[in-house]
Amino acid sequence: MMRIGKSILLITLCLIAGCDSRPTPFYRADQDTVFVRSARASTAMVVSAHPAASEAGVATLRAGGNAADAAIAAVTALNVTEPHASGLGGGGFCLFYDAQRDSFFVIDYRERAPRGVDRTLYYSPADTLRRRLEHGATAVATPGAPAGWQAIVDRFCTKPLAELLGPAIAAADTGFVLTEKQVAILMDHLSDIESDPAISAVFLDDGFPPEPGFRVKQPHLAATMRSLGATSFTRLYRSPFAEDIVGAVRARGGALSMDDLASYRVQVRRPLRGWYNGFEIITLPPPSLGGTALLEILRIAEKCDLKSKSYLSADYVHCLAAASRQALTDVNTWISDPDFDEQPVSSLLSDEWVTDVSRRLEQEGAGTHLSAWHESEKKATGNTTHLVIVDSAGNIVSLTQSINDFYGAGVMAPRSGILLNNHMGDFSGDSTRKNSVKPFHRPASNMAATIVRKGGKPVLVIGSPGGPRIAPAVAHVITAVLDGQLSLENAIKAPRFFPRGNTLVLETRMPAGTVEGLRARGWKIEMNGSTNAFFGGVHAIQIDTATGGLTGAADPRRDGAPVGW
Repeated sequence: MMRIGKSILLITLCLIAGCDSRPTPFYRADQDTVFVRSARASTAMVVSAHPAASEAGVATLRAGGNAADAAIAAVTALNVTEPHASGLGGGGFCLFYDAQRDSFFVIDYRERAPRGVDRTLYYSPADTLRRRLEHGATAVATPGAPAGWQAIVDRFCTKPLAELLGPAIAAADTGFVLTEKQVAILMDHLSDIESDPAISAVFLDDGFPPEPGFRVKQPHLAATMRSLGATSFTRLYRSPFAEDIVGAVRARGGALSMDDLASYRVQVRRPLRGWYNGFEIITLPPPSLGGTALLEILRIAEKCDLKSKSYLSADYVHCLAAASRQALTDVNTWISDPDFDEQPVSSLLSDEWVTDVSRRLEQEGAGTHLSAWHESEKKATGNTTHLVIVDSAGNIVSLTQSINDFYGAGVMAPRSGILLNNHMGDFSGDSTRKNSVKPFHRPASNMAATIVRKGGKPVLVIGSPGGPRIAPAVAHVITAVLDGQLSLENAIKAPRFFPRGNTLVLETRMPAGTVEGLRARGWKIEMNGSTNAFFGGVHAIQIDTATGGLTGAADPRRDGAPVGW
């Protein structure tokens, strides 16, 4: 009788005061002192990894440019102000939404292996640390950024290229000031910088490690961009730039050739589409494995009813962590270059497979072994950049690009000032895998540039750097926002987690009760900082379909900033 009385009292109080049926979250965002850079606007928004790049994008929009124009202004500015993460010496993917045509396009400008790669060199039993795949000139793949950026210009832009390059050239000439985070990154890679005279001349202070506030000037890169602005980005694949790039690589034992540069072409691909709790998810297809992983994580999360679980409770984290581990195991086993191999994306996202995976996750704890649709252990590095743009006409860009590790291969083309990628390291270290080194193949990528729609209208634009952490980080934010658990800003700053086998890497802000609950489920726990760049750098824009209002947010784990108009 007393239980019935308490139930009646609770129901009465709910009717009077109103009750939220969702469980109380373990995590209290209002008590978290981490600061998120956010902005609101009614016309347009740019969020990128550096304030100067975001400002360049918005200035282009104010001058009458569209989202694609702003993207080129921003990515070229990032080449200058965040040169350790992306630029002309790398590659990536651009997901573009044409509002007038209600159409999505993926520009795939992923790097590809040179024709002359020697598989025996990369799979030598003596190279147990994969140094040839991951470091130095042997790790340089054919850059795709020049062709990719030009494809964006040719297909979608309205402004002259020289005008779009103006902010980047000015920043390269006058310099940009190193932040504390950038100096920390530089110190982590000091040996690579010191081993290359061209990189040292740009980033060191008269041969010594710089302090925060040091101004980095890049006259050679400025001159290169002036030349490209008068012609096209693909001019970089021809003389004299091609000799400079190839010479720097060949002098240190790499395979890149003039023919590799001259023959590079982008691929225009159809995006992947999936669903999460009534929201349509549009993301990247192979050779991105990140897009497939994101959709698989979301399908498993929906199947385990993530929305009903207390936010960042042990049940909540276990569901997303186990889903992430399974999805990454699957895609690392099966995704490769679609121009050469069939991609079993539909099988990895099928009801049959997702149901089977979800049933096992419900029955088991962390466990120690996974079966793929074969346990795959990829290196847990990779540093990238991501930007999102919404313009006044509703056009959208979600773009991720990289030179892979910070400072790429540790090789700079000295006369052109271009840092070169080490994306050969994204091929599998196992020569029997689909994603193993082969001439002209594009290595599988973790990038997951994404647009979310509800009822046919875009509501969220999102993406992140972070190597294998990209899809899990994006899934963390998407689920929290779409399920109504947190605002965009709070979802981006919330403590993150990432599974490595049966070890769960956590930020130290994770609730203590959650940590103990995860241990009880069999997870080994590894703490990794309070707000650590290891867990990505999610940039996103949320669109209010009723008012057209825009909310942009930049991840506090990086130096990004939103700028609205």
